[in-house]
Amino acid sequence: MLSLQGRLASSVAAAKSSLPTCSNCLVSQASCIYALPRKRGPKPRRWQEHDGREPRRRSISPASSSSSTGANDRSPAQVVPGSHEEDPQAREFPPSVRTSPLCSGVIAVGSNLLFETPAGQIESAVAIHLRLLSGLATAVPSVSGADIANRCIHLYVRYVFGAFPLCHEATLRASVGRFFIPLLDARDHAESRGPVTLCFAADSERERIGALRRLTLLTALCASVAYIVPETLMAEKHVVAPLFLRASRETFKIFEDYDLEYPDSCSLGIRHFFSSAIQSATGMYGAASHMLNQAGLVAMKMRLYDESSLEGLDPIEEKLLRNTFWQLYVCDQTALIMKGRPVTIHESLFETEFTLKAQSRCSVPLLIHPECSQGARLEDFLAEGFHIICRLWTMAAHVIHSMETLSKKRTLDDFLGAENRHEAVARLSHAYFEVITLTVDYSDSAELPEKSSPSIGWEADQHLLDMVQRQRTSCLISLHIIKVQVLHSAVRCGMPDVLGVSSEPLSLVMKQIEAAQDFLYVLESVPFIHLQTEGEHCSEKIRKVGSILLEIAEGATMDVIKTRASQCTMRLVNLLARLDSKASDVLEQDMNF
Repeated sequence: MLSLQGRLASSVAAAKSSLPTCSNCLVSQASCIYALPRKRGPKPRRWQEHDGREPRRRSISPASSSSSTGANDRSPAQVVPGSHEEDPQAREFPPSVRTSPLCSGVIAVGSNLLFETPAGQIESAVAIHLRLLSGLATAVPSVSGADIANRCIHLYVRYVFGAFPLCHEATLRASVGRFFIPLLDARDHAESRGPVTLCFAADSERERIGALRRLTLLTALCASVAYIVPETLMAEKHVVAPLFLRASRETFKIFEDYDLEYPDSCSLGIRHFFSSAIQSATGMYGAASHMLNQAGLVAMKMRLYDESSLEGLDPIEEKLLRNTFWQLYVCDQTALIMKGRPVTIHESLFETEFTLKAQSRCSVPLLIHPECSQGARLEDFLAEGFHIICRLWTMAAHVIHSMETLSKKRTLDDFLGAENRHEAVARLSHAYFEVITLTVDYSDSAELPEKSSPSIGWEADQHLLDMVQRQRTSCLISLHIIKVQVLHSAVRCGMPDVLGVSSEPLSLVMKQIEAAQDFLYVLESVPFIHLQTEGEHCSEKIRKVGSILLEIAEGATMDVIKTRASQCTMRLVNLLARLDSKASDVLEQDMNF
């Protein structure tokens, strides 16, 4: 016992004279490698001897690495998989750390961003796409995944493109042929992993990210279309829409950080379709608006408001960027009118002049047209209508913003003379008159099929005429909701004289109900399927008019006014119920149902 105590005492004394020793090593008389970390100074020599890493020979700060290797001059996705020379983990971590779950497949870029390795990106994308193909095969075994995707493209072209010309049809069709291959076994993914992996084969960073973007855009479009079209057009919509949306969002996460650094037209289109799908699926206006705002921020970063930013681009890419920016700009102008969300694209935030043109000099078609058809001509007509709708919202937003500004100035500035106010009202009246008289002459398009050959060209033109009628619906809805909103804003600002309306309270209420009834008449006169394919954007406009009518009914002192306003509101609620809209729940809650 004494000898053991003596050995322990001598060990303790030796430990005190050198590095700290843990109790287990002390009892077993083993050589202890533990060392307490110091606050300052280099590591203890014995600690370095047992460290699995080699001493760091150079700094990996951005400044030193860029000056010595030039690595920062390339985008992160250019790192070659398996190359220890270019992988920071190969230099900085031992094999045991590199293969840990926390570090495998991730490259540190700078000090904040984390990107998957190229091999990790492809592996993740293959797993996600296998789940999508398997899910589609299980949900709709009688139809192939390629047929479902092509059906979504067909519905997009026919019912959505006229209002949202954001995609190139040939590229979408090619993506279907590349990615939507038949599975060897829908249940066993092992056999199909090889063929699906080949779908993502790429020789460069640009090709790899481009493939991921095109697949994400295609599946986002399919999700958006499947959510908004009625079951009469797509019976399997309720089972395929969630599959497309989930796969698209998961694939997007693979390269989202990279996409923010190096955006293109797909970056904007993906976020637009995400916003539409999320709002249609859940009614979560905040989540959908966040995605749309993100697209707006990306567009601002790309400086798409400056015409020179599009110089030298591929003609198709240029047209898609141009159309998408105008669409995002109009969405923000709509938000200014509807008071639904903050805006991200506004002239006051532009770093240069707003020089973006409506159309480029050398316009290229975005749709596939048979040789015998009048498709190219009708597509140009659709483009003209699209930009007229953009001008409608832009001019209306200017009128409303000017009325609000003038109203605040009149409240705060007692020295605003009657003459100055009269001039301002006259200018606003002229601007509003331009809004309500800005229309598209759709009568010219009705004669085109009669001029073409009665074969496949006629069928193609008839298909395009459906697209024109769909755009006409969008134009009518826009015009009449603008009239309702401008009148409502004029009443709130105390400036009904801008619209040539009497300021007498009863007259104002009557005019508001009249405008709401005109809006309701348009909704009931157009093909119902067009309202369905407008999606939650149309439903939100209906809900907004219903809220205005409820406000009138609650404040009415005359029974006839309260009755008329309540009747119009009920018709709007019934219409929302037929549309199966999430907005109907909100309006019903407002009515205390």
